Amino acid sequence: MIMNRMRSPSTKTGGRVPVSRRQVLASGAAGLGAATLGLPRLASAQDNTLVFAVNSITGNFEPTVWNGFGDTVITMDSLGRGLTHVTFQSTDVQGAVAESWDVSEDGRVYTFSIRPGMTFHDGTDVTAQDVFRTFNRILDPEDPTRPAGTGAIDNLGGDNLQEIELVDDMTFRFILRDPDAAFAARLSRPDMVIISGAALDEYGSDIGPNLVSCGPYRLVDATPGERAVVEAFDDFYLGRPSVDRIVFQVLPDPLALTSALVGGTVSMSNFVPHSNLEQLASSGRVTVHEPQAYISLFLTMNATAGPLSDMRVRQAINYAVDRDAVINEAFFGYAYQPAYMCTAAQMGYDPAQEAYSTRDLDRARQLIQEAGAEGATIMMHSQNQLFWPSLGQVVQRNLEDIGLNIDTQYVESGSFFGIMFDKTQHELGLWQRSAFMPDPDGKFSPLFFSGTLSAEDTTAHTGLPTQPELERRILEALQAQDPEVRNQLYIDLNRFLAEEVMVHAMLANIYTPVASQNDLSGVNADGMGTYRTFLETVSYL
Repeated sequence: MIMNRMRSPSTKTGGRVPVSRRQVLASGAAGLGAATLGLPRLASAQDNTLVFAVNSITGNFEPTVWNGFGDTVITMDSLGRGLTHVTFQSTDVQGAVAESWDVSEDGRVYTFSIRPGMTFHDGTDVTAQDVFRTFNRILDPEDPTRPAGTGAIDNLGGDNLQEIELVDDMTFRFILRDPDAAFAARLSRPDMVIISGAALDEYGSDIGPNLVSCGPYRLVDATPGERAVVEAFDDFYLGRPSVDRIVFQVLPDPLALTSALVGGTVSMSNFVPHSNLEQLASSGRVTVHEPQAYISLFLTMNATAGPLSDMRVRQAINYAVDRDAVINEAFFGYAYQPAYMCTAAQMGYDPAQEAYSTRDLDRARQLIQEAGAEGATIMMHSQNQLFWPSLGQVVQRNLEDIGLNIDTQYVESGSFFGIMFDKTQHELGLWQRSAFMPDPDGKFSPLFFSGTLSAEDTTAHTGLPTQPELERRILEALQAQDPEVRNQLYIDLNRFLAEEVMVHAMLANIYTPVASQNDLSGVNADGMGTYRTFLETVSYL
């Protein structure tokens, strides 16, 4: 797979905002030393505990339903493992629950051999029967253990998955309708973790608060809105983790998180505010990591909503956005100019496609006039935490520059996703696609293919005349086996989306900032930069 590592922002896209050491010390003096917060002082020499700050915990670790980054991704990556695993330090797909696999000559049949000797956290053996039950509840609406609201089938390939088959106790098979070059990588996603069949017997569709999988840590306790606690699993297939205990602590306030990191009551986090990175780096106590950027950030447009049903209005909105302002005001320089949907860390990236995300106010105003949309009022939804409000302010100002009236609604995360998955409730929305697997199809199929929640209800573009050609291009790229061919097909796919569809105005390519105490080693920042949080390699010096 083609990899382009981009380690420092370019001057062209804003780079980092220069901050002098004197400014850092002056702005941070009030908060950096006061890490009281009601959290215990956790010294590694005393109890070998790691405190990881997250923005939320619901206490529901159901893999197939989105419950927020703290539950569905970050804690999940400690509790579970899928058939495969990708570290993000490399894009290679490794075996996890599966020791090995074979692919048929036509690319349609994947046969997985389950790793012998693996056990779940409840002590039961990991078998192909557990794998069958895990995927059957994703596929079968009548499965009694299937929770309401599951959408994991979209991330597994949708209706391209024709059949699953239990071959024997240690062999499991997927049969696809068409070849899928990304299929093995899909199985590494956090919503594909393998669940204990015995636990499903006990808890059924309520497995979420009681998840039993086979990851490096086992669930001990979870208090919604406060924390989740996990402990090292002795029988993890790669060996017992070095850190004995992890506390995923809810700490959404940016100043409190910064203070806790410097004061030592928080060990690490990938929810560090961009505005405080210079403070942390200058503290002398904390390492600020610079991961690869896998996350695409965009303004999503409902193609069935009022003026947005006109392609000219969607194009005008794209031309109106000032990406330099986005990068510098919302991300303090810690972001990159987008080259449509693929980032520099992924296949399909072409820096020449930055041209699609270059501001052109004259062209934007001309298109608005041609569409007769001057003075139109359009509603935009945004989450009310992290960088989203700052981003919303930039985008609203940009769109009002071309004669649109923007009514921005800032809502909490749970309400936001409910609104954005109902095409009758929204018009514009600030959105992102995190690369929970590094293959580019982790963005394209779930966002654009008919039948997915995003395509049907977020952008609602499936009725556009471009949809048959769009799907043909997605399938062509997905089925190509040669990496160089796939790379060019994704470049061409990005071009088609920008020129012919335009339901996403790209805003920036970003990573989630990662900070850790200086006495920690083995931090996988590249994974954490796209929320994937693999802590089994972390240890105290």
